[in-house]
Amino acid sequence: MKEYFDYCFNCIQNIDVDEVLIIGDSLSSDIQGGINSDIDTCWFNPKHSKNRNNINITYEIDSLCDLYDILCISSDK
Repeated sequence: MKEYFDYCFNCIQNIDVDEVLIIGDSLSSDIQGGINSDIDTCWFNPKHSKNRNNINITYEIDSLCDLYDILCISSDK
C-alpha cells in the first residue's frame, strides 16, 4: 500500500525519495508498493521465478552481492 511507504518516508528526516531503492522478494507487496509510490525497485529473485504479472521492475537480482553494482550506478546519477 502506498500509504505504508508514505508513512515510512514521513518518519525519516531529510529523505530524498528519488534516491530510495525498495529491495524485496515479493512482487505483489514489496515491488508493487514501490511502483505505486514511484520508487525504484529491486526484485531479489534467487530462485529465478517468472514475473507472471509483467510487473515493471527497475532491477532484478539473484544474489545480494549484485546490489553493489546497482548502488554504484545509482550514485553516479
